[in-house]
Order: sequence, then C-alpha cells, then structure tokens
Amino acid sequence: VFTSVIAAGFRGRNFRSSLARISKKDFLSIAGAGFFLALHFGFWITSLDFTSISSSVLFTNLQVIFVMLFSIFILKENLHYSVILSIIVAICGSVLIAYGDLQHGKFLGDMLALASGLFVAIYFIIGRDVRTRVDALTYTSITSFVAAIVLFIGSLAFGLEFTGYRNIDWFLFFLLALVSGVGGHAILNWALKYVKAPIVAGSILGESVGASILAYLFFREYLIWYQMIGGLFILTGIYMAVVFENKTKRK
Repeated sequence: VFTSVIAAGFRGRNFRSSLARISKKDFLSIAGAGFFLALHFGFWITSLDFTSISSSVLFTNLQVIFVMLFSIFILKENLHYSVILSIIVAICGSVLIAYGDLQHGKFLGDMLALASGLFVAIYFIIGRDVRTRVDALTYTSITSFVAAIVLFIGSLAFGLEFTGYRNIDWFLFFLLALVSGVGGHAILNWALKYVKAPIVAGSILGESVGASILAYLFFREYLIWYQMIGGLFILTGIYMAVVFENKTKRK
C-alpha cells in the first residue's frame, strides 16, 4: 500500500489523467500483473520458513530463465545468443554466491522459491507489454495496490496478524516501500519500456552482490573466495548482456 501511494504521489496531479487513459484491456493486464506480484511476494516470504535465505534467493533468481523463455515464445522477441550466454554467466555467479549456504532436504521451501520466481517472471512479461502504453509510476501504483489487496485477503485466509507492530516497524515498512518499491520496482518497470525483459530480469541478479557488500559492512560477514568470483561473474554477465543488446539494436 505504501508503494502504491508513494508512486501515485510522485505522479502528482497527472495520476488521475493517467488512469483515465488506460484501456480496459490494459487495466485488466495491470491487475493481473499485480496478482502475480502478490503471489511472488507470498510464495517467496513463505519459502523462508522452509529453506535457507541463500537457497530461497537462488531459486527465486532462476526467474530470469522463465523470463527468457516467455520473452522468446510469448512476446516473440529475438534474443541474440551472446545475450543469453551473458545472462547464463550471471546465473552461474548467483549459484557460486549461494553455494556455501545451500541446504539439502529443503524441497518444499526450494519449490516455493522457484514458484515465486515463475510468478515474478510473468509480472515482468506483462510489464514489458503494457509499459509501452502506460507510464511507470502509474503502472507501479496499480500493481502494488492490487498486490496489497491480494496479500491482505491471503493473510485473512491464513489467520495472520495485522496489529502489534512497533512504530519503528511501520517506519521500516515505509522505507521498504520508498527504497525497494519505488526506488526498485518502479525503476525496473520504467526500464521495461526500453529494454527487453530478460535484460531487466538479469540485472536483478546484482542484488546478491549488493547484499554481500552490505552484509560485510554492517554485520562483518566475510566473503569466501568463490563468492567473490561469483560476484564478478554476476557483474560481468550483466555488463556483457547490456553491451551485446546495445550492439544488436544498432545493427
């Protein structure tokens, strides 16, 4: 909800006019994207109860494979083999970073995380189509609002608590909405208009690198040598994917 309100606020007075210009078909597509975004969050958060954080992040990051397949077979977009290979390099880097913390016998949690990756892939594919006609902030606001409704209903169904949070918790929720929601999802949604979905999805793999750096700075969690190599693979793969995609566009 915070993300929806903040995104709409950044749109300002133009938000209502932006809503009015959305066709019924696009609105249903955006609502569908919000539904799958909610499933992504719900399945991913639930997976953390059944598997390690590293395993969950790794299986969720496999979303880039789903995005590549959907982009090719549903959107009919051409992906140069060099771009595909670059994304595979980044995926290998993600595996290296998570390797040391992977746990065996956590099938349910791993499958929940994989499902969350599938759902966010569908979210990206819908966004790639709709964003050519709807601005990023309006799209982010609607999808976030729909996702909030779906998660609210799901929370009621499972008997989850909505009260008892401290003031600092609500402040952190607001920061998550501002930084991760608007600063993260809105920027990714903006990029979907100009960059193919697999490139955008592949860039998310860089989260692992950022998380590792923050873990060192704030918690003094030192990186193992193969995790450093994994981070290098991720950054190299993302860079190569962008470079090769730009070269393909020029041709």
